[in-house]
Amino acid sequence: MYKIIGADGKEYGPVSFEQLQNWLTQRRINARTQIKVAGTTDWKQADQIPELAFLFTSQATGTPAAPPPLPPRSRSTAPQKGLAVLSFVLGLCSFGLCLSVLAGIPAIICGHIARRRVSRFPARYGGAGLAVAGMLLGYASVVFLVVIATLVLPNIPRIPITPRIKPIHQLSDCENNLRQIGLSFKVWELEHNDQYPFNVSTNSGGTLELCKAGPDGFDSNAIAHFLIISNELGTTALLVCPNDRSKHPAPSFQDVQPDNVSYQLRTGTNINSENPQEVLAVCPVHGYQLFCDGNVRKAPSRR
Repeated sequence: MYKIIGADGKEYGPVSFEQLQNWLTQRRINARTQIKVAGTTDWKQADQIPELAFLFTSQATGTPAAPPPLPPRSRSTAPQKGLAVLSFVLGLCSFGLCLSVLAGIPAIICGHIARRRVSRFPARYGGAGLAVAGMLLGYASVVFLVVIATLVLPNIPRIPITPRIKPIHQLSDCENNLRQIGLSFKVWELEHNDQYPFNVSTNSGGTLELCKAGPDGFDSNAIAHFLIISNELGTTALLVCPNDRSKHPAPSFQDVQPDNVSYQLRTGTNINSENPQEVLAVCPVHGYQLFCDGNVRKAPSRR
């Protein structure tokens, strides 16, 4: 597009290349007409603009000249929506009771990743709406399952178990707590440039300046790091091992004290998803270890 200064001294435009050709035919412009290319600040004579100079050359010689070749069009690729579509499909599938957890949690994770990609690279990735829909469906299915379990499980007759079996059941609950803690850190990480809160400055919503890691890597200020992911955890009960008689769940996250946390947390710049075999948290009661890849395993026994 172009702007021109007419013979009357007034500015006209923006006008297209074809309009300039018509005005040249009508002798409304000539080689000395002042023209400015849209997006620039300099006014030039028409015959000094490369893509227009051939028009006045052909006018002077009386022979038509071919216009300069247009630059090749770059192939435009449609934004990628695969991950957003996957999140939406998993969210729909999660409403089958048997798939609430198997599909709901992956739908949430895929939705977070897809939405972050769209916000960071909008020209390359699309489907933000599908990603949000998948996340919401995933969250809704998990909440629905929790509500159903809350209503149904108390009414199921309890089978008496021997003291020998009871600790195994408690170990399973403890392992589940650690898995939920690992997932909460992962969800928080997806929204903060693939970093856990203790590696993000407090100015950016993290807890880096609050770290108090000892020589063994365990942080004595673990409560601060757990509180920052309270929205992802959802309940203070996840911070207490079921077999830890010295601890009890706090009524709310605002009331969390050392007596309300069983699990030990390791912090440091090497504790992230790029080092999946690094230990993130430990249960001192059962010896379970939560790794950065989300797996929970029993610590090897010392002989």
